Amino acid sequence: MTTRRALLANTAALAAAAIVPRSASAQAFPTKAIRIVVPFPAGGPADTAIRLVQPGLEKALGQSLIVENVAGAAGGLGAQRVKQADPDGYTLLQAASPHTTNAAVKPDANVDLLRDFEPIGLTGNSIYTLCISNASGIKAFDEMVARAKAKPGEMKVGSVGLGSSHHLIAEMLKSAAGIELTHVPYRGEAPAIPDLMAGRIDLMFLTTAKPLIDDGRVVGLGHTGGGRWFQLPNVRPLTELGLKEFVVPGWNGLMAPKGTPPAVVGRLSEAAQGALKTDGAVKGFNGMGFEPGAGTPGPMKARIEADMRLFTAVIRDRNLKFD
Repeated sequence: MTTRRALLANTAALAAAAIVPRSASAQAFPTKAIRIVVPFPAGGPADTAIRLVQPGLEKALGQSLIVENVAGAAGGLGAQRVKQADPDGYTLLQAASPHTTNAAVKPDANVDLLRDFEPIGLTGNSIYTLCISNASGIKAFDEMVARAKAKPGEMKVGSVGLGSSHHLIAEMLKSAAGIELTHVPYRGEAPAIPDLMAGRIDLMFLTTAKPLIDDGRVVGLGHTGGGRWFQLPNVRPLTELGLKEFVVPGWNGLMAPKGTPPAVVGRLSEAAQGALKTDGAVKGFNGMGFEPGAGTPGPMKARIEADMRLFTAVIRDRNLKFD
């Protein structure tokens, strides 16, 4: 009996010893630099957003942040890298709305935001603005529709990748407006924008349209917000241009690999909330045409779930195939 009690006591002590370091490490987090993988090219909206909050995050966490761009597969390559990382809070994903299509496009995809990651919080909220090249000579949405109907498939619409949110929103546009467009995929918004400005593609939904429209480098035909967007007062929502219920928010935000301790996620979320309220971050987001996000897990999870429902329906209704 004595031996049995001693064995049980020793087992309990070992279990407690195993728990204490994990709890202590979560409370002490972080003790070294944190790597944030941006799965899109440098200069794009997700990349710009995390760099706007980087100074505030570093100050709040007391550690350096290393931002690494890993573009490809509509954000899938970078997401896969973070999914495979240790769930300790030292490797994070700067996710964005294009990621929500991955699981909708391929239910057996290697990366699923809700299955494989823990939401930390939205960093930025935006809309998608339908922009057209100045080379087209078109200045209004109805002019674009008329030309697309007159010349089916001749106009080219860019996206950040096959099956990306930009691609699926273009499919929504084709269906709602009754037009045909030729899809041209890119690896992100940043490499597509020069081709849009040069007229090598005609159209593209952009989340970073404000500076381009303000400078007259492209024309904004309409946007996917539910009402007038404060940063683009002269661009009407598509819901006012005959496309009822054409509402698709854009977003980006931080996520950690599934299994990251809740205390670590909470610490990162707290730091993000503070960083998003700094004058530099607010000014920078507004300059992009974004609103700073809440930096908390709940709204991010809800946004991802809503996007998944929307894009799954688009794929079904348009009978889209991605093989």
